[in-house]
Amino acid sequence: MAGARTITAAVGIRHGQTMMPNVQKDLDTIRNLFDSIPVANGGTFETGRVWPSLRSLLIAEITTQIVVFQETNRRPVIDGVVDPGGGTLREMNRLSAEGPPVPVGQITATVTEAPDGLSEFAAAGIHVADPFQLRGTAQFDPIVVGFDYIRKLVRVEGSSIKWFGVVFRSSAGLMSGGIPHLNFTPTPIQGGYSDSTYDSFGGWGNLWRDYTHVIGSQMVAAGVDQILVIPFYKTSQQRDLGDFLINWKEVVTKVVEAAIFSVDIFFLRDGYTFDSIVSSSFSNGWVAHQVFNDKATGAASMNQMIVDLDGIAGGSNWTPPNGVIYRNRPAPIKTNPVGNAWYVGGRWSKKFTTLYGGHVNTHAFCRNHLLYHALKPGW
Repeated sequence: MAGARTITAAVGIRHGQTMMPNVQKDLDTIRNLFDSIPVANGGTFETGRVWPSLRSLLIAEITTQIVVFQETNRRPVIDGVVDPGGGTLREMNRLSAEGPPVPVGQITATVTEAPDGLSEFAAAGIHVADPFQLRGTAQFDPIVVGFDYIRKLVRVEGSSIKWFGVVFRSSAGLMSGGIPHLNFTPTPIQGGYSDSTYDSFGGWGNLWRDYTHVIGSQMVAAGVDQILVIPFYKTSQQRDLGDFLINWKEVVTKVVEAAIFSVDIFFLRDGYTFDSIVSSSFSNGWVAHQVFNDKATGAASMNQMIVDLDGIAGGSNWTPPNGVIYRNRPAPIKTNPVGNAWYVGGRWSKKFTTLYGGHVNTHAFCRNHLLYHALKPGW
């Protein structure tokens, strides 16, 4: 079967007693197959299920779902295991390939008030790394570039990801177009944002404020034809973004439309459409970023540029061919970039430290000052 998923070793717990190898990549494959199979066929597609991140719990839940699948489809053996090349895996691939249609008309997006009384508008100057100084290995300085933006908080119903930040240029003309620029934040728990308050977005206001500003201002200042869309995912969704991986194009379309219509209903008389995207992430946000690029329907083929802002500090060795990778590490050779990686370790001049009152956090500097360089044409 063309496009069939494969596994390297058995997944599950045979007859509830014998633990199979459960290679993590194979667990991910089986989990994703279940999420693409309708409930009526023994899958979890309609549920928007959030699988546990703890390995032991994930194995237990996948085993339970395997039994449900085998019973629903009247498999000759009901043992709670998916074997490489076995009948259960073949049936899962068949049902996944048939797949349910993406629900139409069930996703809604509504602009809500900015959290905590924060402003939706800003026009000022920001400091970015001087693009002319990034090549080579010498120290580089900050320069000031101007921006003007409108930012919105949008709530979505009918998707596994409910909250989005949207930023676009407030000067005339941009709101009539622009491709989506999806940015993936680090896991929210690092900033003290709890999954338990996600549904209300209570206490998450600073995350919206920080990332709509620091990412949005650099994007707008670069003058590119993009609209920033930030999916605020739960920490438990880091490795599995749920049905957003299937319906993301409809979600993004409605999120952008809602944000722009909230400013002026006449800017998009024919609606909003796009056929390409850009994406970025900071620190361990690369995990959700890579999950999206690798598993979201059509995302990889639409993605023009992938920007990784010091994901290596969060354990990343991801180097996609269309990537612009920043690493806060010393350059291995006396040049930059090395392939598609830019090494900035030890190159931040004292002028950056001065901006922060003498405080040094060069990891955060990567998020705050490097995206402009990636997006601005001509460097």
